[in-house]
Amino acid sequence: MEIRSFWSRNVVRFARIATFVLVFAGCASDESAKQKPVNIGARLQPIGGSAGVGLATFRPYDGGLTLVADVGGLSGGQYRFVIHTTPICTSPNGFSAGPPFLLPGTDAPVVVPLIIATDQGTATLTRRVPGIALSGPNGIEGKSLVLHAGGSGPLDAKPGVPNARVACGIIGPIPTLF
Repeated sequence: MEIRSFWSRNVVRFARIATFVLVFAGCASDESAKQKPVNIGARLQPIGGSAGVGLATFRPYDGGLTLVADVGGLSGGQYRFVIHTTPICTSPNGFSAGPPFLLPGTDAPVVVPLIIATDQGTATLTRRVPGIALSGPNGIEGKSLVLHAGGSGPLDAKPGVPNARVACGIIGPIPTLF
């Protein structure tokens, strides 16, 4: 009888300790999930008959955001990124992305100029963009990022009319693999 009471007492103790450990392990994983940094960016998909695809991410720095982009499927030449007001990239010519986003108190669109695609059709860019933020009045989350062909020219679009928009993505959280 003593052996049974010894084991039953220890099983009860073990169960209590295991419950305690699991409860605190759950709390620790909740805390780590809250502190995990979120990647904000856009997965670029082709529009306007192009084959341009890529990924652009934004990272905060004092005074703005840093844009890091890798794009492929382009024709060689100059391109520029423009942030647009509407988070929709469904129209064939990018019209659904809306007009360019203007920072409050300005009449200048947010343009990240001069990304140069190689003859192999790839382009990489790391550039600081002052004055914008991930959220708030200057925030870009929930807007669209459009890649325009050419280093200059009009940024507007009309439904069904070809233009210089070649890729579009909605700016928001990007799931990580791990």
